[in-house]
Amino acid sequence: MQEQQIQEGLEQKKPKLTRDEKKVLKYQKAKLRAKIMRKKIAKKVKQKVNIMNQEAKEKYSEIKHLAKNNLQLGYESGIPIYIDLEYDILMTDREIRSLALQIAHIQGINKEIKFPIQLHLTNVKGIQKNELEKQGLQKWPVHHYELGLQDLIQESLEKGIQKEFIYLSPDADTYLESVDPEQCIYIVGGFVDRQVQKFMSLNKANTLQICSKKLPIESFIKGAKRPLNIDRVVAILSLFYQHKDWKVAYEQSDNFNISLAERITREHQKQE
Repeated sequence: MQEQQIQEGLEQKKPKLTRDEKKVLKYQKAKLRAKIMRKKIAKKVKQKVNIMNQEAKEKYSEIKHLAKNNLQLGYESGIPIYIDLEYDILMTDREIRSLALQIAHIQGINKEIKFPIQLHLTNVKGIQKNELEKQGLQKWPVHHYELGLQDLIQESLEKGIQKEFIYLSPDADTYLESVDPEQCIYIVGGFVDRQVQKFMSLNKANTLQICSKKLPIESFIKGAKRPLNIDRVVAILSLFYQHKDWKVAYEQSDNFNISLAERITREHQKQE
């Protein structure tokens, strides 16, 4: 009797999923988790806004109102920055997820900065595309391509675009002295380098035979000199274009690690 019940139970079990079906299910679950996380964050922000005083609420509403215009302005005519996503084979799945989160954070930064970024994502395919889509890629006002950086540079030359491509690398010999969106296109290596592998972006620039430069911010970095996240690099470029001061740009770029609602609340608490 007991053996018969076990047999019946086995027969009632769901059929085994194929490998592709398991991948689809895993992707759907991860996308749902990301959506739930975004809702939780939005709820916390709403709670923070609800306890603001009237002046702080008005400032918050003003900035949020400008956000959509800022994103569209960046998409059409912002500071051109390419994120080179051809390092995926050198990263773990966890590092690729972290990279997607950093790129998602750039969308938030772009809503607030005075000079928004025209963001270009190269090599958007495979697992990187999946992770970016979980964060909302389809809704972002960004330019993204399946083509790699070399093909995109070649396309630009064929179209007669005369701007200079500058690959930002912490291992470059020369410093970036200015940010000029009319004359230059800036490239940031899209990789999360937890082990700090040197010369990766410099070697890529040399392979592509394009200029490489580093940000002159070494003296401002306290503690261990780890590579900056790509979202912070993007913020620094925009802030330097605004203030023409690398120290100010570096210090202000750290503010974006805190939500807009939290920053406005702290500012008004200081004033009081």
